[in-house]
Amino acid sequence: MPTTIRYAVPVVVLLGLTGCATNQEVRVGTENPCETLQALIADYPNGFESFRGKGDNFAAGTVYRATTELIAGHCQIWSWGGGDSAYLCSVTNPSLNIAKERHERALQTVESCLGEGWQEQGDWRERAGETDGYASRFYSTTSNAVVSIETTVQVGGPGRHFTNFLYIGNADRADLNH
Repeated sequence: MPTTIRYAVPVVVLLGLTGCATNQEVRVGTENPCETLQALIADYPNGFESFRGKGDNFAAGTVYRATTELIAGHCQIWSWGGGDSAYLCSVTNPSLNIAKERHERALQTVESCLGEGWQEQGDWRERAGETDGYASRFYSTTSNAVVSIETTVQVGGPGRHFTNFLYIGNADRADLNH
């Protein structure tokens, strides 16, 4: 992780994913996060149907409230045409240090939950030639889903906010974020 990150607004934020208050306490939303993560990955080919709550329709697709949240109060399911869906959680942080800590904890949890057969590829995120964060993406030959932990900078309104994302979905859509 860099010690300083330049500014940018991630694509998922532009699409309407809401960030939450910057001083919130972050809690795990399930009793067994590893079991939940595995269940989400298994349901990816079905568009996360087992995890969809009430949905709101938009021109670009539908955003569902997640009935099971890996991060309590912070997760949604996005559904676009052609069966393309993603499970997204986001937490906005008041400082880079808190964002880094949360990224590292999430990374350790995801790594331990995924286990053997998943390979991580970490890379710096760039927008308009400026570094704006870090992404740790996990791929497996046994799944079409990518699992990604990302940290970005949001600029707008009063100051800069550092946001952590958990993404489960199509690798091509995850790559739109950098």
